[in-house]
Amino acid sequence: MFLSNSSLTSVVLSQVKFKLNAYNGLIYSLIILQILGILFAGEAGGSGTSFNNTSISINISSIDIGFIFMSLLAISVGNLITTKAYRYDDFSFVATRLSSNLANCIVLLIFSCFAGVTTFLSGYLMRIFLTFNSNNEFVEGSTILENPINSLLTILAMITLLWMFSSIGYIAGTLFQKHKLLFFGAIVIIVMLLMTGIWNRISESIFVENGSLLILVMKIFVITILLFATSTAISNRLEVRS
Repeated sequence: MFLSNSSLTSVVLSQVKFKLNAYNGLIYSLIILQILGILFAGEAGGSGTSFNNTSISINISSIDIGFIFMSLLAISVGNLITTKAYRYDDFSFVATRLSSNLANCIVLLIFSCFAGVTTFLSGYLMRIFLTFNSNNEFVEGSTILENPINSLLTILAMITLLWMFSSIGYIAGTLFQKHKLLFFGAIVIIVMLLMTGIWNRISESIFVENGSLLILVMKIFVITILLFATSTAISNRLEVRS
């Protein structure tokens, strides 16, 4: 055994491949939620008015519902991957807590990429669905071919947002597994921030006060890395088998 040397990169890649095969059932959940998002998009809100005995109603449909479903799924997956049942999967490898966290981070990123791209493309499926199931006139938005840069930035923003949501679920699960008091202490701090209004100012500075989508993506990326780094630091003293 002393002649077998495994680098951190090879161990992480092996864990990533194993976890992707083990968690492929999540793809089916993602597809089902995407379909539900498209179906519920037809029930989006709208407004109406009348003028000279002519009634006009405007219905707005978007992929927001589908993205909300994906966000909730990302939080759930991030939390689920920290439970003992999933951490025991690492028994198949000679691994460390660092390699396990890095593998989980990469797996959640891959999941976020797939969810972000499919959520964006579901908008085109939604247009087809509404076209064949409605007699109303449509005013369509720009397509990816008409505005490729903005479309790519939108996809990137979706991916980083979903990755951030998964990191929130991941750090919540890590705190709960490490010590339940740490988890409830974090909940108390968040509630206090919400009550004092500090949370609103923080949210505005991150999500609202941006000159472009690229700046938003960079902010979210940094926050996500910090959340995963914090999760790794919290679980650093735990062995894989704990």
